Amino acid sequence: MTQTNYIIIHKVIAILCLLLSLVISPPALNNTIVLTAEDWQPYVNQSAEHHGFACRIISKAFEKVGISVKYHFTKWARALDMAKKGTVDGSFLWYKTPERESFFYYSEKPILTLSVVFFHRKSMSFDWETLEDTQGLIIGAAIGSHISDEFDRYEKEGLINVQRINSHTTLFKMLKMGRIDLQPHEFIVGYNQLVNDLPAEYAKGIINHPKPLTERSSYLILTKKNPKNKKIIKLFDKGFSALVSSGEYDTFLDDVISRKPTTP
Repeated sequence: MTQTNYIIIHKVIAILCLLLSLVISPPALNNTIVLTAEDWQPYVNQSAEHHGFACRIISKAFEKVGISVKYHFTKWARALDMAKKGTVDGSFLWYKTPERESFFYYSEKPILTLSVVFFHRKSMSFDWETLEDTQGLIIGAAIGSHISDEFDRYEKEGLINVQRINSHTTLFKMLKMGRIDLQPHEFIVGYNQLVNDLPAEYAKGIINHPKPLTERSSYLILTKKNPKNKKIIKLFDKGFSALVSSGEYDTFLDDVISRKPTTP
């Protein structure tokens, strides 16, 4: 074998090895991300086909820019901690705070505007303008839930009577039995629980006051531990904008509000 033939064969082998490595190696840019959140129906539902409204919106927006999403379901506190540490790519339905903005890239627009209202017994006459109007009433709230800055301050200073319980379903039962008078809860999530998790008489006997305690925007957040997420969040913004412009966002939201069956 001549020196020239040897060089040619060596180059061919090198090229084949390079091509083989490209075939068996994963792509440089991973087109799948992992997000985490707590089961919070109907927005997040790990047993549903689309995993709830929020997951459906996020998946569809990312799908429009060529990215797929896997979901991991856990408690909210752990979800945020996992995203902060970079164990997963991110989480969603989080409010903006200065502390969180130092750890996360936020979507340009909110995924949802969450409205927290007071639920009360239909038989109880109740009206309020300020939290002072709730003094003398027993308020039941979920452990760890942030209602509003003002509510938290009133609770901390003992200006309102708040009992913290670990379950909204339990709180609705206490409300019906008269053990508490008010329950602050997200509007759509609250009615979803009344209709789907409790006997029919609960939905008939419990209503909400129309005045919200708070209305706050909630966002998709991606960890800054992965520098690629700065680009990925912009891709999401592009896909989300297209989703809203196409009318799909409103269609999916109508499905939730009217409880119509959804299709893939």
